[in-house]
Amino acid sequence: MDVSREPEHAPPVTAPLVSPIAQLAYVFSEYSTTTGNAMSTKINAQARAHEAMGGRTFVVVSDRRQHDYAEGTLVRYASSRSTRREWFTDLERRVDGLCGVTLGRRPCVARFHRDALAAVPADAQALVVYNYAGAVTDRLVRNFGGKVVLHLGNDVFRTWRPAEIRRVIERTHVTVAVSDYLASTITDRIGSRPDNLHVLRNGVDSDSFRPVPRATGGPVTILSVGNVTPHKGVHHLIAAAHELSRRTRDFRVHVVGSAGLRPADGLSAYEQELRRAAAPLGDLVRFTPFVDRRSLPEVYGAADVFAMPVQWQEPAGQVVTEAMASGLPVVSAPSGGIPEYLGPDGIYVDPRDATAFADALHTLVASPGERVCRGRALRTRAESLTWEGNVARLMQLLAD
Repeated sequence: MDVSREPEHAPPVTAPLVSPIAQLAYVFSEYSTTTGNAMSTKINAQARAHEAMGGRTFVVVSDRRQHDYAEGTLVRYASSRSTRREWFTDLERRVDGLCGVTLGRRPCVARFHRDALAAVPADAQALVVYNYAGAVTDRLVRNFGGKVVLHLGNDVFRTWRPAEIRRVIERTHVTVAVSDYLASTITDRIGSRPDNLHVLRNGVDSDSFRPVPRATGGPVTILSVGNVTPHKGVHHLIAAAHELSRRTRDFRVHVVGSAGLRPADGLSAYEQELRRAAAPLGDLVRFTPFVDRRSLPEVYGAADVFAMPVQWQEPAGQVVTEAMASGLPVVSAPSGGIPEYLGPDGIYVDPRDATAFADALHTLVASPGERVCRGRALRTRAESLTWEGNVARLMQLLAD
């Protein structure tokens, strides 16, 4: 695992600014501080950076949702889809999988995005579609006329045949992935790297997320933020906390997040199990089900260590860059694209090994100097991951 390379710096924009740009995330997601949806956060940050450069960003959103981000020009559309079927269903996924194999196209996901795509303003010079590759059809390319960007933040091609992957990437002006890891999964599946496949790493708001003075002498707070589902591995953190408590009680674990991406009425079965597992630790562990975007910097500011115990191949991890910008040392699984962001100053463990995980946490709990040293190094690294650089790089790719 090579973690020595610095994050990619985007050179200044020398090509003409592409404007307006239309951005399309999940068709029923909120463009709001009240959701933990990473795509909405990313679109907001890119819209802010694009507008600061003198560009204009259209953000295509459903009129069934509340949207409160100020950046970008909202373009609302009315959906013909039933309110009882606002999520892409398992049946539709199965049908699309079969059609992808037999016909080379995915009609359900194309229909799912039809109303949103029809609302894209005619004067948009580029359209960015997030993750839903099946929405990038020949018909879209013909009707839109501008440059189409497929922005990949997840491994969306798991069930796709190589020929189908090639066709959809060929339809785009550029396809971008958030890490070398994610781009390599595509290359491995199709046997070669398309000329228009590029890595466009996420930025981070280093003004909002920044180091703050931390109190000395009290328990060390180990923070976890994210979607609380099994593949995010919070149960591994709880197991490590049990092991750590046998060595010291000078720590507190704070788990922030819920099973969904917004406040929920109740706890999932997994969340309930986490609380049962943590109960013997008493006040060493606490849970906060949801925090909106505006309050997150304060949450990071109250922590001393960040834990990322994921048990899947995380393509990037928005919370990792936020922790880095906040000056926190990070203990993480060496999965997916995370090492590309953390580099050599991250601490890597197999989170399934509770003893090794506790060892890494204990080193940081016991050594304030180690926490400060690693936190400063990660903050410096985060400062190179700007949204301005992210958008500048996208402008260059669109101008090529």
